[in-house]
Amino acid sequence: MRFVKYHGLGNDFIVLVDHDAALTPELARRLCRRGFSIGADGVMCARPPRSSAAHVTMDLVNSDGSHPEMCGNGIRCLVKHAVEVMALRHDPLLVDTPAGVLACAWRADADGRVTSVRVAMGRPRFDAAAVPLDPAHTRPVPTPEGDLVALEVDDRTFIGLPVNTGNPHFVIFGDASRATALAWGPRLETHPAFPAKANIEFVEVVPPDAPTASARLRATVWERGCGLTLACGTGATAATAAAARLGHVPTARPIEVALPGGSLLITIAPDGSEAFMEGPVELAFRGEISQ
Repeated sequence: MRFVKYHGLGNDFIVLVDHDAALTPELARRLCRRGFSIGADGVMCARPPRSSAAHVTMDLVNSDGSHPEMCGNGIRCLVKHAVEVMALRHDPLLVDTPAGVLACAWRADADGRVTSVRVAMGRPRFDAAAVPLDPAHTRPVPTPEGDLVALEVDDRTFIGLPVNTGNPHFVIFGDASRATALAWGPRLETHPAFPAKANIEFVEVVPPDAPTASARLRATVWERGCGLTLACGTGATAATAAAARLGHVPTARPIEVALPGGSLLITIAPDGSEAFMEGPVELAFRGEISQ
């Protein structure tokens, strides 16, 4: 079974080259097991388009065998594979995902290697049904925006903003340390407030270093189905959408989100109708493994 491994800021994915490969949860768990197999945060196949609205379909399974609705770093890896290996030259490339068809504009170097991808992520959604969020297990926190909720875990209270950017997220502002994400991410991911589980973002607002500059964000993400990762595209988008909604960062200009593996640029439309994620993508290696 031939494969190519890519990564976006260290968030790594195995792409199976043969389209007829059966991508089962068991296979994904086996291939993603670090130290015992290839190792990755997920496995995907670039399938033929399911409709005339798309050029290619992203079939992705997380390292724990679950199926995410979307993956921001993963879709950039898929675009690189589609352009370089499958010779799909559409720009933007329209990728069909469980979260909808997303337009992905890509940039290549002089040798034709895709170096970065800008993804139109759709409208960030804050309503409880979209996340989804079970209000029976939350406590509303009054703010002018009216969106913040409190979750109780043992004797600790976490206040954050639920948002869907293709999959469910809960954005908490304050301490963005790895230690905090490791300690509380697993508990919050499976909190009863999130019937479909959730990705958890621990975010710090970094003040601008010049009068004309924008604030930046620093984020550590505990990903549903993957655990602590070096980067998360939908998580960076969720963090920026939440920060813009709460007035921490402006709209209509790229906001740098610093993740453990590097930075992504996220732009939120002034009316909140669209979010754009831009970041690098790299080839790790190619190989072949027995099934």
